[in-house]
Amino acid sequence: MNKKAFTLAEIMIVLTIIGILTAILLPVAFHSAPDENVMKFKKGNNTLGVVIRELVNSDQYYLNGDLGIRADGTLIDGSHDVDNTYFCQTFSDVVSTKSVDCQDKDVTVTWQFWNLSLIDLETNKTNADIGCKDVANEMGPEIVTSDGIVYYQTYPKMPFGYSNSGVRHFQLKDSNNLVSIYKTFCMDVDGIGKGEDPFAYGIRYDGKILMGKRAEEWMNKSVQKSD
Repeated sequence: MNKKAFTLAEIMIVLTIIGILTAILLPVAFHSAPDENVMKFKKGNNTLGVVIRELVNSDQYYLNGDLGIRADGTLIDGSHDVDNTYFCQTFSDVVSTKSVDCQDKDVTVTWQFWNLSLIDLETNKTNADIGCKDVANEMGPEIVTSDGIVYYQTYPKMPFGYSNSGVRHFQLKDSNNLVSIYKTFCMDVDGIGKGEDPFAYGIRYDGKILMGKRAEEWMNKSVQKSD
């Protein structure tokens, strides 16, 4: 009985076809794969909004329209959340965490732009991102969720509420010419000091959230990898 086998030419043709198909399909497969950092950003962004809404609607954590007031009605250290471990702790209570290290300290990094008593919203958004990056190594990860997303503040002792003077924080004037302070809260999707810069958010005493510039831009990003 004669045994048939592939000739060398036939094998080479098959290998060539496989090579061509691989060259065509691999880039398609790569670009259709999800971008993990974008996915984690969108998840972390959604988590932030859900947690703040839950805190604002909670009888346990929120009273009289201020995230800096304990549920029993007392203020931290007699003023608007001067010891801001309270906000960090309440936030960490609501999410699934891997680690929590709520800090109560003044940061040594200073930013000249925080000295302005009033700056426009777009400038605020950009400066908030810069602030998150500047203090990242000094603050470290206050809250690390179970999926590795990091949250931290730029200046833990800065209160919620209102101020008539310039402060190193995310701030805007209201119709009564009072400066409404947005506590700058940062999110890092791949760990502090790694590839992606952190994203800044401004959180007001009543739960209103403003996105930093990078977060706004990433909201429009596709979860699929791009060129």
